[in-house]
Amino acid sequence: MPDQAPFEGEWKNLKSDAEHALQTLLSQINRHTNPQELFEAYTYAKRVTADALKSRMLMHLPAENSKFRELYAKVQKELNVQYGEFFPDGFLKAPYGNQLHERLFSLLEENFSQPIEAAKLRIVTADGVHTERRTRELRELGMDVDWYEEDGLDFYVLRSFDLNFEVLPSLVRTIVRNKRKSKAERERLLRNAGIPVK
Repeated sequence: MPDQAPFEGEWKNLKSDAEHALQTLLSQINRHTNPQELFEAYTYAKRVTADALKSRMLMHLPAENSKFRELYAKVQKELNVQYGEFFPDGFLKAPYGNQLHERLFSLLEENFSQPIEAAKLRIVTADGVHTERRTRELRELGMDVDWYEEDGLDFYVLRSFDLNFEVLPSLVRTIVRNKRKSKAERERLLRNAGIPVK
């Protein structure tokens, strides 16, 4: 059961703001107001409603997801097993293990093996523009998250809890790339680990 306390008060406050913003927008539409006022009412309603629904979504999702933590730990362990000898201790810290990735995984897990529209995933980030990128990063960890498009809409599906460790060389490249080293040093590290430099 999710820990609703941190978000319940926020939801109650934002809910009334969202209701007011949506009523204002509807009023502007019905009055056939000038375009500028209509667009301003829309952008305000969109922002406030996105914030409110994010709070409501976070009330619904678990505070921690043990399955995500388990899979993430397996990825980290396999990184160390396959490539740990080629890098200093602590260098191969798996990326994409933050709270946002965990929340997106929770939503996918809740709809396990069923497609979930990208727009629903965007609720988790209050319609953030990088939501789908964060979801695709779960695949970069080797998680069985599939993507497809249908009728112009993007869908994601968590198909299984199996991990694909064939993605590990690409994951190591990402880790090395993010270490702020020179290009020559990055290439040397990858070559030493037997990973092609892309």
